[in-house]
Amino acid sequence: MTTEWEASELPRGIVALLEEPRTLGELAERLEVTDARVLWYLDKLRGAGRVVEDGGAWRRTAAGAELAESPAPATGGRTELPGPSAQDYVQAYADAAAGMFGTGFVQDMGEHAGRVPGERVAEFHERLLSLIGEYFAPDKVYRAASPKYGFRWVLTPVDLHPLDD
Repeated sequence: MTTEWEASELPRGIVALLEEPRTLGELAERLEVTDARVLWYLDKLRGAGRVVEDGGAWRRTAAGAELAESPAPATGGRTELPGPSAQDYVQAYADAAAGMFGTGFVQDMGEHAGRVPGERVAEFHERLLSLIGEYFAPDKVYRAASPKYGFRWVLTPVDLHPLDD
């Protein structure tokens, strides 16, 4: 039986690469993530009986081969986000392209990542909440304004610091 964490892309990618024994560094390089992140999943996979380490090289067990050969959960080729947010954005961009909002609208998105100390992340979080309250609080919006804007965001850790850095 596959656990929820084993169904995600990174642990499945690790066991797929272990059709032959590989070192931690080789796995991290092939997967293009930090070695600390790969090691974290290797430890979980070892605990689940999917991989073993022998002399610095990792290899998959029969249970690991079973995971690697099992079909990946269907995602429809899209990143899944909780709730309707992803579909809302897909449809909003299609509506804007079709001219629904005329020419006077603002549409923006971005993606940023970096190794930021925890204190700075907490400060960013507080400032962002303050800004959201300033612009989107119930007493700050105008019900008759058109178009309606949606602001959805995700702040989440995406990687670990490399082990040797």
